[in-house]
Amino acid sequence: MQYTEKKELNADDVIAITGGFSSLQARFLFCTCMFELYCGLQTAAPIYSGMSPSFRCSLPTVENNTCNSSCPSYIYPNTHGTIVAQFDLACGLRSWLNSMFKSSYWVGYLVGVIASGYFSDRYGRKKVITVWCLGQGIFSFLILFLQNIHLLIVCRFFIGLFVSGSAVGTQLITLEYMPSNQIAMASQVSQLCFPTGEILAVFFGYLFQNDWRMLYVVLALPTPFFFIGSIFFYPESFRWLLAVGRQIDAENIARQLAIRNGYPQVADDLYLINKAKVNSNGSVVYTWKKLFWPSNVLFLTLSLCLICYGCSTVYFGLTYGVQDLSGNIYINSFLLAVAEFPAFFVYILANTIGRNNRDAISTSSCWRSINYWNFTNWQNGFNWNFETLIFYQAELFPSALRGIGFGICFMFARIAVIIAPVFQNLITISFCIPYFVYAFPSLLAAIASMIFLPETKGKNLPDTFEDVFYKNRLSSERVRTSHERLL
Repeated sequence: MQYTEKKELNADDVIAITGGFSSLQARFLFCTCMFELYCGLQTAAPIYSGMSPSFRCSLPTVENNTCNSSCPSYIYPNTHGTIVAQFDLACGLRSWLNSMFKSSYWVGYLVGVIASGYFSDRYGRKKVITVWCLGQGIFSFLILFLQNIHLLIVCRFFIGLFVSGSAVGTQLITLEYMPSNQIAMASQVSQLCFPTGEILAVFFGYLFQNDWRMLYVVLALPTPFFFIGSIFFYPESFRWLLAVGRQIDAENIARQLAIRNGYPQVADDLYLINKAKVNSNGSVVYTWKKLFWPSNVLFLTLSLCLICYGCSTVYFGLTYGVQDLSGNIYINSFLLAVAEFPAFFVYILANTIGRNNRDAISTSSCWRSINYWNFTNWQNGFNWNFETLIFYQAELFPSALRGIGFGICFMFARIAVIIAPVFQNLITISFCIPYFVYAFPSLLAAIASMIFLPETKGKNLPDTFEDVFYKNRLSSERVRTSHERLL
Protein backbone atom coordinates (compact mmCIF):
# COMPACT_ATOMS: atom_id res chain seq x y z
CA MET A 1 0.00 0.00 0.00
CA GLN A 2 1.18 3.49 -0.80
CA TYR A 3 0.31 7.02 0.11
CA THR A 4 -2.19 8.37 -2.38
CA GLU A 5 -1.38 11.98 -1.50
CA LYS A 6 0.90 13.99 0.74
CA LYS A 7 -0.73 14.90 4.02
CA GLU A 8 0.40 17.12 6.87
CA LEU A 9 0.27 15.22 10.15
CA ASN A 10 0.72 16.13 13.80
CA ALA A 11 2.81 14.15 16.31
CA ASP A 12 -0.07 11.92 17.42
CA ASP A 13 -0.92 11.11 13.80
CA VAL A 14 2.64 9.90 13.21
CA ILE A 15 2.64 7.68 16.30
CA ALA A 16 -0.73 6.21 15.37
CA ILE A 17 0.05 5.37 11.74
CA THR A 18 3.52 3.98 12.46
CA GLY A 19 2.37 1.17 14.71
CA GLY A 20 1.59 2.88 18.03
CA PHE A 21 3.41 1.03 20.80
CA SER A 22 6.34 -0.69 19.07
CA SER A 23 9.89 -1.87 19.75
CA LEU A 24 11.20 1.70 19.98
CA GLN A 25 8.63 2.65 22.63
CA ALA A 26 9.37 -0.60 24.47
CA ARG A 27 13.08 0.31 24.51
CA PHE A 28 12.32 3.76 25.90
CA LEU A 29 10.09 2.25 28.56
CA PHE A 30 12.76 -0.25 29.61
CA CYS A 31 15.38 2.53 29.96
CA THR A 32 12.97 4.66 31.97
CA CYS A 33 12.28 1.71 34.25
CA MET A 34 16.02 1.35 34.91
CA PHE A 35 16.29 5.04 35.80
CA GLU A 36 13.31 4.79 38.17
CA LEU A 37 14.75 1.67 39.80
CA TYR A 38 18.04 3.50 40.31
CA CYS A 39 16.21 6.50 41.73
CA GLY A 40 14.58 4.21 44.30
CA LEU A 41 17.99 2.81 45.24
CA GLN A 42 19.51 6.27 45.71
CA THR A 43 16.52 7.48 47.71
CA ALA A 44 16.56 4.60 50.21
CA ALA A 45 20.35 4.16 50.56
CA PRO A 46 20.87 6.82 53.31
CA ILE A 47 18.41 4.95 55.56
CA TYR A 48 20.97 2.15 55.91
CA SER A 49 24.23 4.05 55.53
CA GLY A 50 23.08 6.56 58.15
CA MET A 51 21.76 4.14 60.79
CA SER A 52 22.97 4.82 64.31
CA PRO A 53 24.92 1.78 65.58
CA SER A 54 25.56 0.79 69.18
CA PHE A 55 27.95 3.12 70.95
CA ARG A 56 29.25 3.88 74.40
CA CYS A 57 30.94 6.75 76.10
CA SER A 58 34.66 6.56 76.75
CA LEU A 59 33.80 7.10 80.42
CA PRO A 60 32.68 3.84 82.05
CA THR A 61 30.18 5.63 84.32
CA VAL A 62 27.90 6.58 81.39
CA GLU A 63 25.30 4.05 80.25
CA ASN A 64 25.69 2.49 76.79
CA ASN A 65 23.84 4.09 73.83
CA THR A 66 23.30 7.23 75.88
CA CYS A 67 24.36 10.75 74.93
CA ASN A 68 25.91 12.76 77.73
CA SER A 69 27.27 16.29 77.56
CA SER A 70 30.12 15.37 79.91
CA CYS A 71 31.32 12.56 77.65
CA PRO A 72 34.57 13.55 75.88
CA SER A 73 34.19 10.98 73.06
CA TYR A 74 32.22 7.94 71.98
CA ILE A 75 33.38 4.48 71.01
CA TYR A 76 31.73 2.42 68.26
CA PRO A 77 32.12 -1.35 67.94
CA ASN A 78 32.43 -1.03 64.15
CA THR A 79 34.26 2.12 63.07
CA HIS A 80 33.35 1.77 59.38
CA GLY A 81 29.89 0.22 59.45
CA THR A 82 27.88 3.40 58.93
CA ILE A 83 28.47 7.09 58.36
CA VAL A 84 27.41 7.74 61.95
CA ALA A 85 30.17 5.46 63.27
CA GLN A 86 32.92 6.64 60.94
CA PHE A 87 32.35 10.37 61.51
CA ASP A 88 31.08 10.22 65.12
CA LEU A 89 27.59 11.59 64.45
CA ALA A 90 25.65 9.88 67.25
CA CYS A 91 25.32 12.73 69.72
CA GLY A 92 25.36 16.47 70.12
CA LEU A 93 25.39 18.94 67.29
CA ARG A 94 27.15 16.44 65.04
CA SER A 95 23.99 14.31 64.96
CA TRP A 96 22.49 17.04 62.79
CA LEU A 97 25.10 16.30 60.16
CA ASN A 98 23.57 12.86 59.65
CA SER A 99 20.17 14.48 59.06
CA MET A 100 21.77 16.96 56.69
CA PHE A 101 23.39 14.09 54.78
CA LYS A 102 19.93 12.62 54.20
CA SER A 103 18.18 15.93 53.51
CA SER A 104 20.84 17.29 51.14
CA TYR A 105 19.78 14.71 48.56
CA TRP A 106 16.25 16.10 48.56
CA VAL A 107 17.43 19.70 48.40
CA GLY A 108 19.46 18.74 45.33
CA TYR A 109 16.46 16.88 43.95
CA LEU A 110 14.36 20.04 44.33
CA VAL A 111 16.91 22.13 42.43
CA GLY A 112 17.38 19.41 39.85
CA VAL A 113 13.74 19.04 38.82
CA ILE A 114 13.44 22.77 38.20
CA ALA A 115 16.75 23.05 36.33
CA SER A 116 16.25 19.91 34.23
CA GLY A 117 12.67 20.87 33.42
CA TYR A 118 13.70 24.32 32.21
CA PHE A 119 16.70 23.11 30.19
CA SER A 120 14.78 20.20 28.65
CA ASP A 121 12.24 22.70 27.29
CA ARG A 122 15.00 25.06 26.17
CA TYR A 123 17.62 22.70 24.73
CA GLY A 124 15.84 19.38 24.33
CA ARG A 125 15.20 16.18 26.26
CA LYS A 126 18.17 14.21 24.96
CA LYS A 127 20.83 16.80 25.85
CA VAL A 128 19.51 17.12 29.39
CA ILE A 129 19.44 13.35 29.90
CA THR A 130 23.01 13.01 28.63
CA VAL A 131 24.47 15.86 30.73
CA TRP A 132 22.57 14.84 33.84
CA CYS A 133 23.67 11.20 33.47
CA LEU A 134 27.28 12.35 33.19
CA GLY A 135 27.01 14.43 36.37
CA GLN A 136 25.23 11.58 38.13
CA GLY A 137 28.12 9.24 37.35
CA ILE A 138 30.85 11.70 38.36
CA PHE A 139 29.42 12.38 41.83
CA SER A 140 28.36 8.76 42.42
CA PHE A 141 32.01 7.72 42.07
CA LEU A 142 33.37 10.80 43.85
CA ILE A 143 31.46 10.03 47.05
CA LEU A 144 33.40 6.76 47.38
CA PHE A 145 36.68 8.62 48.03
CA LEU A 146 35.60 11.49 50.29
CA GLN A 147 36.81 11.41 53.90
CA ASN A 148 34.99 14.48 55.19
CA ILE A 149 31.33 14.51 56.24
CA HIS A 150 30.81 18.05 54.98
CA LEU A 151 32.05 17.09 51.51
CA LEU A 152 29.80 14.01 51.62
CA ILE A 153 26.81 16.27 52.26
CA VAL A 154 27.74 18.47 49.30
CA CYS A 155 28.24 15.41 47.11
CA ARG A 156 24.82 14.00 48.05
CA PHE A 157 23.29 17.34 47.05
CA PHE A 158 24.70 17.02 43.54
CA ILE A 159 23.72 13.36 43.32
CA GLY A 160 20.13 14.35 44.10
CA LEU A 161 20.31 17.15 41.54
CA PHE A 162 21.48 14.89 38.72
CA VAL A 163 19.36 11.85 39.62
CA SER A 164 16.19 13.95 39.53
CA GLY A 165 17.08 15.47 36.15
CA SER A 166 17.77 12.15 34.48
CA ALA A 167 14.57 10.65 35.90
CA VAL A 168 12.41 13.58 34.74
CA GLY A 169 14.05 13.68 31.31
CA THR A 170 13.54 9.98 30.62
CA GLN A 171 9.93 10.18 31.79
CA LEU A 172 9.26 13.08 29.43
CA ILE A 173 10.76 11.55 26.31
CA THR A 174 9.12 8.17 26.94
CA LEU A 175 5.63 9.59 27.44
CA GLU A 176 6.02 11.85 24.39
CA TYR A 177 6.66 8.84 22.16
CA MET A 178 3.71 6.85 23.55
CA PRO A 179 0.29 6.62 21.88
CA SER A 180 -2.30 8.31 24.08
CA ASN A 181 -4.03 5.07 25.01
CA GLN A 182 -0.72 3.67 26.35
CA ILE A 183 0.48 6.67 28.36
CA ALA A 184 -1.15 5.51 31.60
CA MET A 185 0.28 2.01 31.23
CA ALA A 186 3.80 3.28 30.47
CA SER A 187 3.75 5.65 33.43
CA GLN A 188 2.55 2.96 35.82
CA VAL A 189 5.09 0.36 34.68
CA SER A 190 7.98 2.79 35.11
CA GLN A 191 6.75 4.02 38.49
CA LEU A 192 6.45 0.43 39.67
CA CYS A 193 10.25 0.22 39.40
CA PHE A 194 10.75 2.86 42.11
CA PRO A 195 9.57 0.62 45.00
CA THR A 196 11.48 -2.21 43.33
CA GLY A 197 14.60 -0.09 43.76
CA GLU A 198 13.70 0.46 47.41
CA ILE A 199 13.42 -3.30 47.89
CA LEU A 200 16.85 -3.77 46.31
CA ALA A 201 18.18 -1.10 48.67
CA VAL A 202 16.92 -3.20 51.61
CA PHE A 203 18.87 -6.18 50.26
CA PHE A 204 22.09 -4.27 49.62
CA GLY A 205 21.74 -2.33 52.88
CA TYR A 206 21.57 -5.59 54.81
CA LEU A 207 24.35 -7.17 52.75
CA PHE A 208 26.75 -4.26 53.33
CA GLN A 209 25.62 -3.19 56.79
CA ASN A 210 29.23 -3.37 58.00
CA ASP A 211 30.65 -1.15 55.23
CA TRP A 212 28.56 1.75 53.98
CA ARG A 213 30.97 2.55 51.14
CA MET A 214 30.29 -0.81 49.49
CA LEU A 215 26.63 0.16 49.33
CA TYR A 216 27.59 3.28 47.39
CA VAL A 217 29.86 1.24 45.13
CA VAL A 218 26.71 -0.62 44.06
CA LEU A 219 25.04 2.73 43.37
CA ALA A 220 27.98 3.97 41.29
CA LEU A 221 28.43 0.93 39.04
CA PRO A 222 25.34 1.41 36.79
CA THR A 223 26.02 5.10 36.05
CA PRO A 224 28.45 4.59 33.11
CA PHE A 225 25.83 2.43 31.39
CA PHE A 226 23.22 5.16 31.90
CA PHE A 227 25.52 7.71 30.29
CA ILE A 228 26.29 5.47 27.29
CA GLY A 229 22.60 4.61 26.92
CA SER A 230 21.60 8.28 26.96
CA ILE A 231 23.87 8.89 23.96
CA PHE A 232 22.96 5.92 21.77
CA PHE A 233 19.48 4.79 22.89
CA TYR A 234 17.55 8.05 22.95
CA PRO A 235 16.75 10.20 19.91
CA GLU A 236 15.43 13.68 20.52
CA SER A 237 11.69 13.98 21.12
CA PHE A 238 10.21 14.87 17.74
CA ARG A 239 7.15 16.17 19.59
CA TRP A 240 9.33 18.71 21.38
CA LEU A 241 11.15 19.61 18.14
CA LEU A 242 7.82 20.31 16.49
CA ALA A 243 6.62 22.36 19.47
CA VAL A 244 9.66 24.67 19.29
CA GLY A 245 9.50 25.16 15.52
CA ARG A 246 12.24 22.76 14.37
CA GLN A 247 10.02 21.12 11.78
CA ILE A 248 12.71 19.63 9.53
CA ASP A 249 14.47 17.91 12.45
CA ALA A 250 11.14 16.61 13.71
CA GLU A 251 10.26 15.19 10.28
CA ASN A 252 13.63 13.43 10.01
CA ILE A 253 13.16 11.70 13.35
CA ALA A 254 9.54 10.87 12.52
CA ARG A 255 10.68 9.23 9.26
CA GLN A 256 13.27 7.21 11.16
CA LEU A 257 10.51 6.11 13.54
CA ALA A 258 8.34 4.99 10.61
CA ILE A 259 11.18 3.02 9.00
CA ARG A 260 12.21 1.40 12.30
CA ASN A 261 8.64 0.29 12.94
CA GLY A 262 8.25 -1.20 9.47
CA TYR A 263 6.30 1.56 7.71
CA PRO A 264 8.67 2.81 4.98
CA GLN A 265 5.73 3.85 2.76
CA VAL A 266 4.71 6.32 5.47
CA ALA A 267 8.22 7.77 5.69
CA ASP A 268 8.37 8.62 1.99
CA ASP A 269 5.77 11.37 2.14
CA LEU A 270 5.58 12.40 5.79
CA TYR A 271 5.09 16.08 6.54
CA LEU A 272 4.34 17.44 10.01
CA ILE A 273 2.15 20.38 10.94
CA ASN A 274 4.17 23.12 12.61
CA LYS A 275 2.04 24.44 15.49
CA ALA A 276 4.84 26.43 17.09
CA LYS A 277 4.04 30.06 17.79
CA VAL A 278 7.04 32.24 17.02
CA ASN A 279 7.85 35.92 17.32
CA SER A 280 9.09 38.09 14.48
CA ASN A 281 12.68 37.20 15.43
CA GLY A 282 11.93 33.47 15.10
CA SER A 283 11.90 32.63 18.82
CA VAL A 284 9.12 30.51 20.27
CA VAL A 285 6.40 32.46 22.07
CA TYR A 286 5.95 29.95 24.90
CA THR A 287 8.02 30.65 28.03
CA TRP A 288 7.66 29.45 31.62
CA LYS A 289 5.52 32.53 32.33
CA LYS A 290 2.82 30.99 30.15
CA LEU A 291 2.22 28.45 32.94
CA PHE A 292 0.74 31.24 35.07
CA TRP A 293 -1.37 33.18 32.57
CA PRO A 294 -4.24 33.42 31.64
CA SER A 295 -6.34 32.55 34.68
CA ASN A 296 -7.47 29.09 33.54
CA VAL A 297 -3.84 28.04 32.98
CA LEU A 298 -2.83 29.59 36.33
CA PHE A 299 -5.45 27.58 38.21
CA LEU A 300 -4.45 24.43 36.32
CA THR A 301 -0.79 24.83 37.29
CA LEU A 302 -1.50 25.73 40.92
CA SER A 303 -3.94 22.83 41.28
CA LEU A 304 -1.33 20.33 40.07
CA CYS A 305 1.28 21.86 42.39
CA LEU A 306 -1.12 21.59 45.32
CA ILE A 307 -1.85 17.94 44.54
CA CYS A 308 1.89 17.19 44.38
CA TYR A 309 2.43 18.91 47.71
CA GLY A 310 -0.53 17.14 49.30
CA CYS A 311 0.62 13.72 48.12
CA SER A 312 4.19 14.15 49.31
CA THR A 313 3.47 15.70 52.68
CA VAL A 314 1.16 12.81 53.57
CA TYR A 315 3.46 10.10 52.29
CA PHE A 316 6.77 11.32 53.67
CA GLY A 317 5.30 12.67 56.89
CA LEU A 318 3.86 9.28 57.72
CA THR A 319 6.97 7.54 56.41
CA TYR A 320 9.16 9.45 58.84
CA GLY A 321 6.76 8.39 61.59
CA VAL A 322 7.32 4.74 60.74
CA GLN A 323 10.98 4.95 61.76
CA ASP A 324 9.94 4.59 65.40
CA LEU A 325 8.12 1.31 64.79
CA SER A 326 9.30 -1.69 66.76
CA GLY A 327 10.89 -4.56 64.91
CA ASN A 328 13.65 -4.97 62.36
CA ILE A 329 14.29 -1.91 60.20
CA TYR A 330 14.99 -4.05 57.12
CA ILE A 331 11.69 -5.92 57.41
CA ASN A 332 9.79 -2.71 58.05
CA SER A 333 11.37 -1.04 55.02
CA PHE A 334 10.62 -4.07 52.86
CA LEU A 335 6.94 -4.01 53.86
CA LEU A 336 6.81 -0.27 53.23
CA ALA A 337 8.01 -0.77 49.66
CA VAL A 338 5.78 -3.79 48.98
CA ALA A 339 2.72 -1.81 50.07
CA GLU A 340 3.20 0.47 47.06
CA PHE A 341 2.69 -2.24 44.43
CA PRO A 342 -1.15 -2.43 44.45
CA ALA A 343 -1.24 1.17 43.20
CA PHE A 344 0.11 -0.12 39.88
CA PHE A 345 -3.40 -1.15 38.87
CA VAL A 346 -4.67 2.44 39.08
CA TYR A 347 -4.02 2.84 35.35
CA ILE A 348 -6.88 0.40 34.70
CA LEU A 349 -9.28 2.69 36.57
CA ALA A 350 -7.74 5.80 35.00
CA ASN A 351 -8.48 4.42 31.54
CA THR A 352 -11.97 3.30 32.58
CA ILE A 353 -13.41 6.12 34.69
CA GLY A 354 -11.05 8.95 33.76
CA ARG A 355 -8.16 10.88 35.29
CA ASN A 356 -10.17 13.56 37.01
CA ASN A 357 -12.95 11.37 38.29
CA ARG A 358 -13.83 11.88 41.92
CA ASP A 359 -13.02 8.27 42.72
CA ALA A 360 -9.69 8.33 40.85
CA ILE A 361 -8.16 11.52 42.24
CA SER A 362 -10.29 13.70 44.46
CA THR A 363 -11.81 11.13 46.79
CA SER A 364 -8.54 9.23 47.11
CA SER A 365 -6.86 12.47 48.23
CA CYS A 366 -9.30 12.83 51.13
CA TRP A 367 -9.42 9.10 51.81
CA ARG A 368 -5.68 8.69 52.20
CA SER A 369 -5.49 11.74 54.48
CA ILE A 370 -7.94 10.56 57.13
CA ASN A 371 -6.77 6.94 57.19
CA TYR A 372 -3.48 7.67 58.90
CA TRP A 373 -4.03 4.84 61.39
CA ASN A 374 -3.87 2.12 58.75
CA PHE A 375 -0.39 1.63 57.30
CA THR A 376 -1.30 -0.10 54.04
CA ASN A 377 -4.31 2.15 53.46
CA TRP A 378 -2.37 5.40 53.45
CA GLN A 379 0.49 3.84 51.53
CA ASN A 380 -1.83 2.64 48.75
CA GLY A 381 -3.84 5.86 48.88
CA PHE A 382 -0.79 8.00 48.25
CA ASN A 383 0.42 5.87 45.35
CA TRP A 384 -3.08 5.70 43.86
CA ASN A 385 -3.11 9.47 43.61
CA PHE A 386 0.53 10.13 42.76
CA GLU A 387 0.79 7.48 40.06
CA THR A 388 -2.22 9.01 38.31
CA LEU A 389 -0.67 12.45 38.65
CA ILE A 390 2.49 11.49 36.71
CA PHE A 391 0.75 10.88 33.40
CA TYR A 392 -2.03 13.38 34.16
CA GLN A 393 0.60 16.14 34.13
CA ALA A 394 1.92 14.94 30.78
CA GLU A 395 -1.61 15.15 29.36
CA LEU A 396 -2.18 18.67 30.71
CA PHE A 397 1.07 20.52 29.97
CA PRO A 398 1.84 21.32 26.29
CA SER A 399 5.00 19.93 24.71
CA ALA A 400 6.94 23.22 24.70
CA LEU A 401 6.41 23.63 28.48
CA ARG A 402 6.01 20.05 29.67
CA GLY A 403 9.50 19.90 31.17
CA ILE A 404 9.27 23.06 33.28
CA GLY A 405 5.68 22.13 34.17
CA PHE A 406 6.90 18.82 35.55
CA GLY A 407 9.72 20.62 37.32
CA ILE A 408 7.50 23.17 39.08
CA CYS A 409 5.05 20.50 40.26
CA PHE A 410 7.80 18.24 41.56
CA MET A 411 9.45 21.21 43.24
CA PHE A 412 6.38 21.49 45.48
CA ALA A 413 6.59 17.74 46.13
CA ARG A 414 10.24 18.09 47.24
CA ILE A 415 9.38 21.06 49.48
CA ALA A 416 6.92 18.76 51.23
CA VAL A 417 9.67 16.14 51.68
CA ILE A 418 11.94 18.69 53.34
CA ILE A 419 9.37 20.11 55.79
CA ALA A 420 7.41 16.91 56.54
CA PRO A 421 9.76 15.88 59.40
CA VAL A 422 9.11 19.25 61.04
CA PHE A 423 5.37 18.59 61.03
CA GLN A 424 5.94 15.09 62.39
CA ASN A 425 7.67 16.59 65.44
CA LEU A 426 4.34 18.20 66.38
CA ILE A 427 3.28 14.77 67.59
CA THR A 428 5.01 15.65 70.89
CA ILE A 429 2.26 18.23 71.44
CA SER A 430 -0.66 16.10 70.31
CA PHE A 431 -0.92 12.87 68.37
CA CYS A 432 -3.56 14.33 66.02
CA ILE A 433 -1.89 17.64 65.10
CA PRO A 434 0.55 16.42 62.40
CA TYR A 435 -2.15 14.37 60.70
CA PHE A 436 -4.51 17.32 60.49
CA VAL A 437 -1.62 19.33 59.02
CA TYR A 438 -1.14 16.57 56.42
CA ALA A 439 -4.86 16.29 55.68
CA PHE A 440 -5.61 19.96 55.06
CA PRO A 441 -3.60 20.46 51.81
CA SER A 442 -4.89 17.10 50.58
CA LEU A 443 -8.48 18.19 51.01
CA LEU A 444 -7.73 21.45 49.21
CA ALA A 445 -6.10 19.45 46.42
CA ALA A 446 -9.21 17.29 46.09
CA ILE A 447 -11.43 20.37 45.72
CA ALA A 448 -9.04 22.03 43.24
CA SER A 449 -8.86 18.93 41.06
CA MET A 450 -12.63 18.76 40.77
CA ILE A 451 -13.01 22.44 39.91
CA PHE A 452 -10.01 23.43 37.81
CA LEU A 453 -8.60 20.33 36.08
CA PRO A 454 -10.12 19.15 32.78
CA GLU A 455 -10.62 15.48 31.93
CA THR A 456 -7.99 14.04 29.58
CA LYS A 457 -9.16 10.47 29.16
CA GLY A 458 -8.91 9.38 25.52
CA LYS A 459 -7.17 12.58 24.40
CA ASN A 460 -3.78 13.13 22.80
CA LEU A 461 -0.87 14.89 24.42
CA PRO A 462 -1.34 18.63 23.88
CA ASP A 463 1.11 20.70 21.87
CA THR A 464 -0.40 24.06 22.93
CA PHE A 465 -2.58 25.25 25.78
CA GLU A 466 -5.36 25.66 23.25
CA ASP A 467 -5.20 21.88 22.89
CA VAL A 468 -5.46 21.45 26.66
CA PHE A 469 -8.77 23.25 26.90
CA TYR A 470 -10.16 22.09 23.55
CA LYS A 471 -12.72 19.52 24.60
CA ASN A 472 -12.76 17.69 21.28
CA ARG A 473 -9.11 16.62 21.14
CA LEU A 474 -8.93 13.34 19.29
CA SER A 475 -7.67 10.12 20.80
CA SER A 476 -5.00 8.05 19.07
CA GLU A 477 -7.62 5.44 18.14
CA ARG A 478 -9.64 8.05 16.26
CA VAL A 479 -6.46 9.38 14.68
CA ARG A 480 -5.58 5.90 13.47
CA THR A 481 -9.04 5.44 11.97
CA SER A 482 -9.00 8.79 10.24
CA HIS A 483 -5.65 8.04 8.58
CA GLU A 484 -6.11 4.42 7.60
CA ARG A 485 -7.37 5.59 4.24
CA LEU A 486 -3.94 7.12 3.59
CA LEU A 487 -2.18 3.74 3.56
